Amino acid sequence: MNTPVDRISLKAMEDLTHTENQVRHGTIYVVVPVFNRKSLTRRFLSCLSKQSFRHFETIVVDDGSTDGTAELVSEEFRDVQLLRGDGNLWWTGAINEGIRHAMTRATPEDAILVINDDLEISSSYLETLHGLWKSMPQTLIGSVAVGIEDPEIIVDGGTTVNWWTAKIKKLNSGRKLSEFEEGHHEDVSLLTGRGTLIPIQVFLDIGLYNDRHYQQSGDDELPVRARNAGYSLIVSYTSVVETHAKASCSVNVSDTYSLRDFRQYFFGIRSNARLKGRFLFAYDTATNPFSFIGFLLCDLARVASHFLLRLRFR
Repeated sequence: MNTPVDRISLKAMEDLTHTENQVRHGTIYVVVPVFNRKSLTRRFLSCLSKQSFRHFETIVVDDGSTDGTAELVSEEFRDVQLLRGDGNLWWTGAINEGIRHAMTRATPEDAILVINDDLEISSSYLETLHGLWKSMPQTLIGSVAVGIEDPEIIVDGGTTVNWWTAKIKKLNSGRKLSEFEEGHHEDVSLLTGRGTLIPIQVFLDIGLYNDRHYQQSGDDELPVRARNAGYSLIVSYTSVVETHAKASCSVNVSDTYSLRDFRQYFFGIRSNARLKGRFLFAYDTATNPFSFIGFLLCDLARVASHFLLRLRFR
């Protein structure tokens, strides 16, 4: 029969073994910003609960939802760590809150997965990401995105950018995922919040997301900063996320625009084409004054032409 001391010793050994396993495997801290998308949040967290890789912790940052999202997380997903904002964090601030919380416990051998709740993932998703991360430890790893309606077709296979002309190339959009061999990945110029694994060491080296310059569209800039600091950026075609594209509240997903969309498109916080954000992105990613001017002018022309070509008078 075990004495109390024996039980305490056994518990200490179990805790030590658990800690050693986490260090050896590397813990993934999954940071998920949420706001008033209760059904999508439930579906995404359900996907996380079925992961074959178990060395992960989930941190949900709810920025003032009014639809019962926070209550859902507390009641149905008790293992999830819930942080709550007052509605003023937006995407970038919410992500930073989650990262700060994770870093109070994380070690340099761990990683952060930045991911949105309008996605669905397979049970092997984290295991696949973990294996790739361990083979490429100096790399930020993005996920290939397919449509929830047709998960065979790529909707976002990564992006390359010409930093002088602001020319953006979307890689492999519309192609079948089965066309690419197992383990395929693309080198890219930037990464989004649609499933990006970032080693903790990156944040120790370059800091967090820039929530002073970017409230809602701050996911592109940090990976560029990491790339300039010597890290690699890739999109893995074996790390697949299925996206509910129509669930996005961004004005940029529209196929057509009216004059009433002008203000939201060029000045709205949720718009990727927001003029203030485009200026700051050019400034923050430029390597010299000439590339800043060239990129900014070409980038503004690009986002303006996108709007004008889709403008419909109705």
